[in-house]
Amino acid sequence: MDTRPVVSSLDFDQIKSDMVEFFKDRPEFADYNFEGSGLNLLMDILAYNTHYNALAANFQLNESFLDTALIRQNVVSLSKALNYLPRSSRAARTTLSVVVPRRNNENFFIIPGGTLFQASSGNQKLNFYTIQDYSVNYSLNDVSRTISVDIFEGNLVTQRFNVTNTKDEFPAFDLGQTNVDTTTITVTVDGVKYTQLTPENEGMNNEDENSKIFFIEETKNKTHKIIFGNNVVGKKPPTGSVILVTYIATNAALGNGVRTFTPNVQNRTDITITGTVPQSQGGTSPETIQEIKDTAPHWFQSQFRAVTKNDYAALLKNKFADIQSINVYGGEEIGEPGNVYISIKPKSGDKLTESTKNTILSEILIPNNVVTIRPKIIDPFILRVVLKTVVIYDDKLLASSDTVLKSKIQTLFSRLNTTYIGDFLSNFNVSVFSSQIDEIDSSIVSSNTRVLLRADVTAKNGILDFYDWTYNNKLYHPEDGFNSAKGGILSSTLFFRQGRTVQSGFDEDGFGNIRLFDFIDNEKVTVEPNAGTINYETGAIEINEFDPVDGVINFTAIPDSFDILASENTILQIAPEDCLVDVIEKNNVGTIKNINLTRSI
Repeated sequence: MDTRPVVSSLDFDQIKSDMVEFFKDRPEFADYNFEGSGLNLLMDILAYNTHYNALAANFQLNESFLDTALIRQNVVSLSKALNYLPRSSRAARTTLSVVVPRRNNENFFIIPGGTLFQASSGNQKLNFYTIQDYSVNYSLNDVSRTISVDIFEGNLVTQRFNVTNTKDEFPAFDLGQTNVDTTTITVTVDGVKYTQLTPENEGMNNEDENSKIFFIEETKNKTHKIIFGNNVVGKKPPTGSVILVTYIATNAALGNGVRTFTPNVQNRTDITITGTVPQSQGGTSPETIQEIKDTAPHWFQSQFRAVTKNDYAALLKNKFADIQSINVYGGEEIGEPGNVYISIKPKSGDKLTESTKNTILSEILIPNNVVTIRPKIIDPFILRVVLKTVVIYDDKLLASSDTVLKSKIQTLFSRLNTTYIGDFLSNFNVSVFSSQIDEIDSSIVSSNTRVLLRADVTAKNGILDFYDWTYNNKLYHPEDGFNSAKGGILSSTLFFRQGRTVQSGFDEDGFGNIRLFDFIDNEKVTVEPNAGTINYETGAIEINEFDPVDGVINFTAIPDSFDILASENTILQIAPEDCLVDVIEKNNVGTIKNINLTRSI
């Protein structure tokens, strides 16, 4: 007979109850009162001890697996087994075109690493630095030279360590800062430069006891430490050595979006910046616990090479920090085999600058890419979703007012961009949206939402940033010539054309032709009946060249379905400023009958 107590739950009260029942069944305690203070206290102690041990065992087991671990130190340790180093803080960076005048017929000039470029963004003053030397080589008749210079935001820090203890097998030195961009670290030992050994290049350089290498690891305090070899793998610094570690301590995302820079090269006030300055990008905080959990397994699976779509995504998430959303798809999906397309929505804006794209290609993708595949980085296409919602409510159940109810629904529009859509491959489903409206207030009886799609096109110097695009959804077109007299299912905001005093706009004729019109005396006067084409089945739009003044032109179309799909490089975003809400009391039958609840025509 099994005489052990049965513990059927890990809850404290249930454990105590199980133990009391066990003791009551024992003849030695048949007449005892377990509600008495003495025995009750002993039962509490036994139950507490059991409960505490059970929790400790549960926590310990959870922290032993990457999926269930909650403590960062443990997550980092577990990812180490997958040969994964969590991403540190990353400094915002940009590439400048710097003009360096020639002096005294010199043959070359060096812009040293650590050169300061002062920057301003609004009232914020920031420092950007070079992290390597740049050599300017002049030809015989050169008056000046223009070179490209990469600069990084933050404070340039140099720490000195003296080696006094050689008993540690792998000597380690903690940098003591949580905002170090580890990609900017340089290490010298007694003036000799050491090279970082990473999971990607491990084993490629025939490391031995003479290799001048170091490792980087994250500590339990979220700082980073420099680790040297043990005279078996990597050379151990001898006693008395002086170690200098230089790096950028960054302000992370605070450095994003900067365009104004002033070079501060010692004794060279004549050095200037030329051309269009790309805004700084890439600044972000260290990788979060959840990001480590998501990326580390894919990183291990990729084995430091980019072959599958997951490989590309994992590689970029580890090496490039400024990613809000990413989508990778093969060229075979769009009829261009041999290419892989990567679309990145950065945290710091709507798209990457050209200099950032070039950096990603040259420093991250090409070194890890399969030779036969050509990676291409394309901008995300932001497709705005404009909602026109009618909400029917019961005044008897409304605790506040119809104005407050309307305000709550308008707030929902903005919240959708962060909780529901706003990422690649995140579709908009009107049924989900309607259910979220229903949850706002118990007085809501029903809702009806009409959907429009808007593409924003920028004109600069008489040229559009793109002349063709696709809504990636079938457009509403019940018959040829539909709604032709009123402009079909496509419209644009009014804009000025160069040299004209009246505004112009676009609509379509219901037969697949886009029309350009002038707006005169509140009437549309068509000036070009074939200004472009519209494909109702695919949502593809093509506009012929014209001569707009600088500004943004919005093109709005009516989709065939109220459910909107996002594919390839398309990201859906609600346009709260253009969304409309009507709230109508359920007994206002006349208004309900007269309102259009079908299409936005």
